[in-house]
Amino acid sequence: MGGQKAPRSLFDRLSSAGGLATPVSMLAIFFSLTLVSTITYYYAINRVDTKKEGLKMIAAEEKMLDLEEAISAAAWSPGSARMTVFSDYGGELHVEPRGNHLEINVAMGEQSQVLFNSSTGLVLYQLPSVSLNRGGSWLRGDRRTIVNRSSAYQAQVRIELGGEGQELRIGYRPLVSSSTGGLAAGRRVNNIRIYVINMNGSEALSLGGALNLGALCSGVSSRVHIHNLSSAVTVSITATLDGSEGTVEVPIAVGPSGSTIRIEVLVSRIELRKVSI
Repeated sequence: MGGQKAPRSLFDRLSSAGGLATPVSMLAIFFSLTLVSTITYYYAINRVDTKKEGLKMIAAEEKMLDLEEAISAAAWSPGSARMTVFSDYGGELHVEPRGNHLEINVAMGEQSQVLFNSSTGLVLYQLPSVSLNRGGSWLRGDRRTIVNRSSAYQAQVRIELGGEGQELRIGYRPLVSSSTGGLAAGRRVNNIRIYVINMNGSEALSLGGALNLGALCSGVSSRVHIHNLSSAVTVSITATLDGSEGTVEVPIAVGPSGSTIRIEVLVSRIELRKVSI
């Protein structure tokens, strides 16, 4: 009949369905691309932030090593001074004159004596919590609390985990040297020197941002202890530093009448101060 529509062919029906499916497919593709782009963006931002944190931490480590070199360069030369320039590494510098307590004892057979008992000072650089965890790393020195001349460094520069994040720490341990001298009244003279870098005369500081820190050697003091022994012994020098203990043993040479042990404690006084330019 002329008023009736012809039945829709299979091709027409599929074409109609395809026309509806096309916008839906495009919407799904657009949503997927947006999701991927968002994830990629946040991943890239996190990578950039992590890289920035790592670069700041590396820069802070290098600057603390520079500070240690400045302290060591000034030590043992009264009146000598060095300055270290800190940029803003996102952390906070602390100078703690009462930190790093050191006690040195000497034992010779049945005799013993306290040679030194005082804080020696500590420098900290506290970094905020970062994803790069290097706690327990040593940048200079090692965990021994007392060393002899075979050690390259008297300094101890390390990274520790603190309450607020990671801390870069600078402290100093005693160093022992020994030599044998001539005879005095038939006794062989044995010379022992103990070197101590003491920062407890520093200014207590808590500073953030950029700053200039000066290290001044305000003087070197010496105290001598003499012991006469009639028999051969080994001298044990024990240091307790910030709660950790270590011992260095020094063999003693003996003359016809025994030995004279001359122990000299040398202390280099380092003062750390904020410097204004």
